[in-house]
Amino acid sequence: MAYQHRRGRYNEPKILSVILSYPDLSMFKINAFVLLLSIALRCVPVFGQQGFPYCESFQGEIERQQTVLGGTAKLFDGVLRLTEAVMDQNGYVYIDVPFSSRFGVKASFEYFSYGGDGADGLSVFLFDGSTNGFSPGGFGGSLGYAPRQGTTGLSRAYMGIGFDSFGNFGNTSSGKSGGFPGQENLLHPNSIVVRGPGQGSTGYPFIAGVKTNEGGQNGLPADQRFPISSGGIGTRRVTDSDAPGYRKVLVKLAPHESGLGFMLDVEMIFTTVRGNPRQISLLENVRYAFPAPETLKIGFAASTGGQTNIHEIRNLLVEVADEDQLTFPTTEPVEDLIVCLGQENFLELPEENINLPNEDSRIACVRFFASQEDIPNQISDPCLVGSCGDTGGVLELQAGTFRYLGLAGEFSFTPSEGFTGSEVEAYYTVTDNYGKTSEGSLVNLEVYTAPEPITLMVNDLPLQRLEACPDEEIILSVYSVEPLIAFEWFLDGAPLPGETSPELVVTNPGRYSGRVTSFQGCRLLTDTTEVFFPEFPDLEIEPTVIICNPEVFPDMRQYIVDYDGEAYDYQMESEQGEIFENDSITGIATEGVFLLRVKPKELDCWSNPVTFRVVVPDEPLEAAFDYVLNATGLKEEAPDGILADDRIRFLDQSAGLPRSWEWDFGDGTVSNQRSPAHVFGEKGDFLVTLTVGTGPDCESTYQMTITIRRTYRVMFPTGFTPTRSEDRFFIPKMKGIASMDLKVFSPWGEFLFQTTDMNGDGWDGTLNGEPLPPGTYAYRADFETTRGEKVSRSGKFLLIR
Repeated sequence: MAYQHRRGRYNEPKILSVILSYPDLSMFKINAFVLLLSIALRCVPVFGQQGFPYCESFQGEIERQQTVLGGTAKLFDGVLRLTEAVMDQNGYVYIDVPFSSRFGVKASFEYFSYGGDGADGLSVFLFDGSTNGFSPGGFGGSLGYAPRQGTTGLSRAYMGIGFDSFGNFGNTSSGKSGGFPGQENLLHPNSIVVRGPGQGSTGYPFIAGVKTNEGGQNGLPADQRFPISSGGIGTRRVTDSDAPGYRKVLVKLAPHESGLGFMLDVEMIFTTVRGNPRQISLLENVRYAFPAPETLKIGFAASTGGQTNIHEIRNLLVEVADEDQLTFPTTEPVEDLIVCLGQENFLELPEENINLPNEDSRIACVRFFASQEDIPNQISDPCLVGSCGDTGGVLELQAGTFRYLGLAGEFSFTPSEGFTGSEVEAYYTVTDNYGKTSEGSLVNLEVYTAPEPITLMVNDLPLQRLEACPDEEIILSVYSVEPLIAFEWFLDGAPLPGETSPELVVTNPGRYSGRVTSFQGCRLLTDTTEVFFPEFPDLEIEPTVIICNPEVFPDMRQYIVDYDGEAYDYQMESEQGEIFENDSITGIATEGVFLLRVKPKELDCWSNPVTFRVVVPDEPLEAAFDYVLNATGLKEEAPDGILADDRIRFLDQSAGLPRSWEWDFGDGTVSNQRSPAHVFGEKGDFLVTLTVGTGPDCESTYQMTITIRRTYRVMFPTGFTPTRSEDRFFIPKMKGIASMDLKVFSPWGEFLFQTTDMNGDGWDGTLNGEPLPPGTYAYRADFETTRGEKVSRSGKFLLIR
């Protein structure tokens, strides 16, 4: 959806509160004129459409607040233009009014399709009236109703009628269900096609169709044919019904006698010969056997694709179809309603005086007249029947002004300034949501002097705004010098059911007001009070706060997460009951257990406390560490130092009770463990840094360089004794070695032994199974390290027996 446009609505008067009589509180009297003026200035809603009939001409501003535009739709030059003659446009409008489906629906509208090379077309559609969110269908050949290429169809669709210039709405392209019989895959230009219900990607089946510009089984007689569009590129809109190219559609859904679905008629008024407009039936008595939802809403859509047209509509009228089954409402005189001078009096016609005989009927409009003779016997313009807006529900008399409030039988009467009479008479009619209007009946008002002003009280104070604590008891009442006999309470403009006491206990936020009845019988509105329950922030602090330096106490506020001293007050309480609040928190200079609380600045109540402990170490925070080889617990395994693959355990030796540790090993890796293990993996000098902390701005750092000289280690024994179990074989100890070739020789260079098995036992001091004598022997070994280096070693050793 590109955008939506809807006429602004007036909110209903927002009222609520309770009323008490305070004869002794004259200090709370306020100027009567000011108060009554404030009540009078509360805008009465400009009521919208209540049902049938619904009219929208589109020839000026949007006339009904429930007319919603979207996509490329816009008001232009006295019409609603859905698309320009531009490729790939789409526009739509829908009427956000649920019409009862009980007695069917009929609609008429003019459409204009011109100015392009013939695509795609427009549709009129019905969908479930209980739908709150509107979503059009696919555009292009789907005309905003059916699915198209992965785009779902109109949400909760009931019926779509396409006026198709290009010809894709009547076939199965883009995954549509069904088309003209025997020609489902063909284009059907200049056709009117009906498709059935659907939701998402399912449904929207072909029901019926007619080809308006050709003959044959699905066509028209030669003298009744016409194209969907009135003209091609460069042509203009045709609005004169006598001019060739004029088009007006009439659609009627009459309830089927079985009670299931409807019978559909589609007629067209069109002109092909100047001065000779014709009305013909295009689809007649088409059985539409789909159960209808309780209510329906109507809308239009149009689209262009690779070819174009301007698509426009105007003069939409939606009415009930089966008027013969409807009867007129009846009314009875209404007498002795009480009003007071100097204010707008809010009244209601008694339900027992109004009879609405039609099923699912309700009041759509109440009109007032000065006399019976002023009541017209019949209103010929259905749009005047359906609309109670503007002056339709207003009657201005010399005595005052009657105004229909747009909801059921509610109306108001405002006496004219200077009126001194005791009685006012007028006549009223009631129109139901099917457009049926009653005959006139008398309404009689008894007029009393202006009552004393009233004031809405909050906990006995005249407040317009209250910010309350959680669980705080808030009582609304009404101060009045005169007795009050009835009370009603409202929250955000809606009545609070069952709340008719003089006091209202408030537990929820919102705008509260009240309506009371004075002892004369006048209904009075209070002003409005807004009640807030400000949210308390999440309160978080370290469970244990360790001081950095026992000689210097920090500001404890810096340990509170997301501290905001401008919006909130903070309080700390010691074990001894000493209170530190806001700036005085800097005076805390001892260890112990504390309670922390918070509150919005405008409130007098504190949050539930959070407990934390302050610990003072014996010495200042000072970082320190040492290391050992993880496997042995020693600093080094050999004189050549630490190897690249050795796992080193770093040992924290910091003072001052640190709470956090941050290690940087100088090779791009870090750790936050207290005593981590680390393998450097390469030769080099690495500067290891430890930073410890106890809280904000309390850190200490220590550094040490670790030198890695080798990536491997080979250690040969200087001798061995085959007769001892712990020293039976000659074999080197190795680290970081991938392969080995070891040879042993006699003192005279004679070859004695060779092995490449790094996991084997080595030489056992024999030759061909026979022990050799003790003495000095020689070795040579060739190695390849795990990093691909070639290493050779040679030397002498003792064989000891």
